[in-house]
Amino acid sequence: MPIIDASLKDLNQLLGKKLSAKELEQRLHFAKCELEASDGDQIKIEVKDSNRPDLWSAEGVARELRGKLGLRKGMPQARFKDSKHEVIAHDNVLVYRPGIACAVVKGLKVSEPLLLQLIQLQEKITHTFGRKREMVSIGLYEFEKLKPPIHYKGVAPESVKFVPLDFKREMNLREILAEHPKGKEFGNLIAGHKVWPILCDDAGKICSLVPIINSELTGRVKEGTGTLLLEMTGTDERFVNTAMNVFCMALQDRGAAIERMAVVKNKKKTWLPDYAPGKMSVALAYVNQVAGMAFTAKEVAGLLEKAQYNAKAREKTIEVEYPAYRQDLLHPIDVVEDALIAYGYDKLLPESVTLATNGELTQETRQWEAIREACIGLGLQEILTFTMTSKEKQAAKMGYADDDFVEIANYVSTNWQVFRKRLRPELLEFLSKNKDAEYPQRLFEVGRVLRLDEKSETGVREPTRLCVALADAKANYTHIKSALDALAHQLGFSYEVREERDAAFAEGRHACIRVNGQCKGVLGEVSDEVLAKFGLETKVALLELELE
Repeated sequence: MPIIDASLKDLNQLLGKKLSAKELEQRLHFAKCELEASDGDQIKIEVKDSNRPDLWSAEGVARELRGKLGLRKGMPQARFKDSKHEVIAHDNVLVYRPGIACAVVKGLKVSEPLLLQLIQLQEKITHTFGRKREMVSIGLYEFEKLKPPIHYKGVAPESVKFVPLDFKREMNLREILAEHPKGKEFGNLIAGHKVWPILCDDAGKICSLVPIINSELTGRVKEGTGTLLLEMTGTDERFVNTAMNVFCMALQDRGAAIERMAVVKNKKKTWLPDYAPGKMSVALAYVNQVAGMAFTAKEVAGLLEKAQYNAKAREKTIEVEYPAYRQDLLHPIDVVEDALIAYGYDKLLPESVTLATNGELTQETRQWEAIREACIGLGLQEILTFTMTSKEKQAAKMGYADDDFVEIANYVSTNWQVFRKRLRPELLEFLSKNKDAEYPQRLFEVGRVLRLDEKSETGVREPTRLCVALADAKANYTHIKSALDALAHQLGFSYEVREERDAAFAEGRHACIRVNGQCKGVLGEVSDEVLAKFGLETKVALLELELE
């Protein structure tokens, strides 16, 4: 979970109320936070909600507490104006990094605490929410040194030179990727393209190599009062807009005046960030059902105003508006949660549960437990991966061309776009994130997958699958076949194998698992091409079997 470094004095100034470290500790739970550490004026706050980037700064925590402590009611208002300046987005870079938003920040007094908060918020948004600058990257520049309009365009890597931040000599873009620490860290985001994105002014003065590094000339923000250019780009336009709203609200809370710049794409202007509030209707009966309470609509509306919503009580519903930076609100249950936090979980009285029947494990659960015990007996370690995943991981990285996934209609992120239809990509992803762990790594997972099925009543079938992965320099077909033999013996089923082409496996080193004459799974050695796509350097043999 994100941890924020802050000054208690600075936080109190933002809050508009003086709290001691102990008092702050007692109240932080209203903002889903905990006081991690306190040393004089320096404090560390752990944010317990990874879906709330608006809380990842002292400004955001103070804003949330102002509502919960009754210092302000209703939705915080974005007082953004429209600037006369434009940012022109060129087609040659929009094809692979289409998100772009800019704003002019005026009247901001840049102090050391503010500068630390800006850097901290920038790093946390780009690293976590922005998926290490892929979906969102952020740049701040001295606006007085620039001649609008600003241009966002792609250029040949050797055609442009500038002095990158923390360097003293001019370098072309390819040299920056090869020699600058940030180029080495993030260069993979642009290296595979013919043209690389830059931000420059109308006179050709370079602001940055996007999303790698700022220019030393214009991209070093210093203490003092001045006018700044705030820029964000990314592969996901919705994430860019959310991050822009988060950052602009933090700057507004610091007293800055925000002027949105018009983004010109194909001669069409769009003003970003789009700070239009989200809207939702929540049934009063649903609130009381979840809470086990007997709230009136007016009482719920009052609680939601403390939670920084605009709320209107109707006879049977509560109509709410919420800030544009709240991208975590996907269902009425999220609104109910905020209302109950404002009410106080400690005020909810527990009730004894009375059941007329005795509980017992289902046959399916008993079967799963037997499979788990068999796998553990083979020295395998169980893992649990997410049901929601990406098409890239499930298909492209595996070498599959299929696209018949159970897909989310209005997904927030491409990383959580579809429901998994196979387990093996998720185990390979797990191995890729644990390359530093000691080998051999012997893993298994038992879980559901979702597949489209026109014959099913719901149009979806949810079979249970077992996946086993052996990662080791000596892992091969024989090893994974031996694991299958042992599992078949312990679980009491028979099978046969038959060669059948699968793009994810090495040629001639895999087979189809047939049970009762039907292909129920696959086993073999993962191909070098697939291993490379997952960033794996050791051999992996795996099996995936559909369970009855």
